[in-house]
Formats: sequence, structure tokens, C-alpha cells
Amino acid sequence: MTSLSDLLESAVNNGTAPGIVVIAKDKDGKVDYAKAFSSQGGALYSLDTAMVVSSMTKLPTSVAALQLVDKGLVALDEDLSRLLPSLAEKGVLTSVAEDGTLTVRRRQNPITLRSLIAHTSGAGYPFLDKRLGKIRATQKHEPRNGTVDEMFDLPLLFEPGEGWAYGTGLDWAGVVIEKLSGLSLDEYMKRNIWGPLAVAGGSTFFPDQDPSVSDRRVPMAFRDDPEGPAVEKPGVPTVADRLKACFGGHGLIASMRDVFEVAYSLLLDDERLLSRETAALMFQPQLTPASRQALAEFMETPDMKLLFPSPPIDRDYGLGGLLITGDEHEYWRKGALMWGGAANLNWFIDRSAGVCGVFGSQVMPPGDAKMRTLINAFHADVYRRAAKLA
Repeated sequence: MTSLSDLLESAVNNGTAPGIVVIAKDKDGKVDYAKAFSSQGGALYSLDTAMVVSSMTKLPTSVAALQLVDKGLVALDEDLSRLLPSLAEKGVLTSVAEDGTLTVRRRQNPITLRSLIAHTSGAGYPFLDKRLGKIRATQKHEPRNGTVDEMFDLPLLFEPGEGWAYGTGLDWAGVVIEKLSGLSLDEYMKRNIWGPLAVAGGSTFFPDQDPSVSDRRVPMAFRDDPEGPAVEKPGVPTVADRLKACFGGHGLIASMRDVFEVAYSLLLDDERLLSRETAALMFQPQLTPASRQALAEFMETPDMKLLFPSPPIDRDYGLGGLLITGDEHEYWRKGALMWGGAANLNWFIDRSAGVCGVFGSQVMPPGDAKMRTLINAFHADVYRRAAKLA
């Protein structure tokens, strides 16, 4: 059987990816695998390479938001209208005309921190919902250059708590963190996430202002032909490069070592980041039957089947990621929490199996079939190692 290291080494040498970083560990330290792979002639990857992690940002932002709950600054089910007035005034979308004219109805249910983290607030992504995309196309301002309020000046897709839509909830949660802490989300994470984990200085929302991060970045690579190589394109700006504010849902530049330390702290339940009581909430199902059905439909879309190509299994959503609620998967255990990022990044925390890991790359497009094969192999290898050493 080809080893994981040989598989990933071959992948960077045959053009599947210019570079890959993987880190995995079990709670007892018996599984301890950390390695970076770089192609010849390409950018040099290391465990500390700074990557555009996109939606991987949602994990530390979820933890940061839950820290506010631990500190008694906000309750999970508190109405956030006082903190998010611009979001609170949004109605629930009922229709959109061809010219972008929209019809909305008054929102009835409160928007809460729980709903923002679990994607049940109704705040969706315009690139995933055609109606929101139509509205975005008619907006006169350039939303990418603005704040969270400006970038996501969009109606809700449904009554908060009554549906599920992957979207901007964690970007809004970042605003809550900033208002309650009096700090930018960037500074808050430096003090309350990266500091306690002893990885301060490795991650930022503003790489141009932090040479220690910008000097460790690698170019994004693009696979224009599904059967061809992923080619680095230095100088091509990413979504993160265009942001002018802290976006807790997708704006972080971070190393895989940094993200792994968040995951490992949650695996160990060591209380460096969250109390055990609050951390446990991350691994508990958060959805109503209607919301769970909406999640199931989303996971069966072509794009998501590329990202999570397992047979249909019982899934819910926790406070921070996709939650496995069934026992029928080949290796994921009930209670495993996971998600990823657009450039084919992935993280998982499985407390039942006692393992966690991160997979990092900078390859577009999302859900690239070649990269997904490698991510699956990484997961399988980690669980296989853990089972042998149990």
C-alpha cells in the first residue's frame, strides 16, 4: 500500500498541487504526523506557510464568539438587534424581479448568536443563492471594498431558526465580537485565540500590514483543465486580498499549524480557549427537522458532493462545523465535527476516535476532484494510524 507521504509527494511532483501541508494528532500523542510537501521549482511550503484559508476562518471565529458566552457578555439565544442593527432591519425575502426589485416581509424571529454560528439565521451567500446573486448584481456600490454591513446588504432567505443556508453568519458574528470586546477581530484573535495557543503572530486579516505573515505566503494555484496541473499564478489577488475589514467567515490568512492548534485544543478539551461546558456545545446538533432537511439538500448539491463525497449519512450542524450524527461512515465517528475552505482546505475533530487533523493547500477551484481524493486519503490514513495504536 502506498504510504500517505508517498502519495502526497507524488501529488506535488505530478502537478496535482504545488504544495500541501498536513498535520494530525491523537489525544495521547501516539499519532503525531506533520509534514509539508513542495513541488520542484514552486513556492516552498512549510507548516508555517501562510495560506488564504477562506471558510476555515469560521472555526476560530466560532470559538471567539463562544468565548463571549463564556465571559457572560452575550447569551447564545439573545436577540442581537442591539449589536447588529443593520442586519436586524432586514426583511425576509419573498421574491426578486428580473430588474432586482425585491419583495420582503417583516422578520418575526430573533437573530441570535446560535443562529449565526449554525447558519440558521437566514443570512445567505449571494454566490450560492440565485436570488441574492440577482440582488447583488443590481447594487450600485462595490461591496467587496466595504464593511460587513456593506458587503452583505442583503435580505434574509428565511425566518431565523426555521431553515438552513450556508452563508454570512460568522461574518456577522465577527461584528458582534468586535462590538462587545472593543477590539478588531484581528486583535481579538491575537489576544484570545493565538495568544493562549502560543502561536501569536502567525495569522491575520491584514497580511499587507504584517510582514511576518505576508513573507510566508504562497501564490494561489488554479487548475483550469480538470485533468491538467494546478498552476501557481503569483500576483493574482484572492478574496482575502480585497477585504478592507475583518470578515470572520472567510477573511483570515493563517498557517495550518495555527488552525491545527485550535482543533487540537478542542480535541483535548484543555480549556485554553473555552470552558468544557461551552466547548461541548460545538459538538451537539443545533438544527430543527426543517433546518436539517435544508442542510441535507445542500449537501447533495453537485459542489458539496465533491467536497464531501461520502454516501448519504446522518448529519447535522454543530456550533462551528458539519456534525456527523450517524455511525455508518467508514471511519468518521458519531460526533465528528468538520469543515474546510475554498482552496481545498479541510479540518476535522473527532472526539470519539480521539483524533483531529488539518489539510492545507492553495488550489482552486473549490471541490477539485484530484484534491478531494488526497483529502479523503489523509482522513483514512489518520484513522487507520489511530486504530493501529489504540
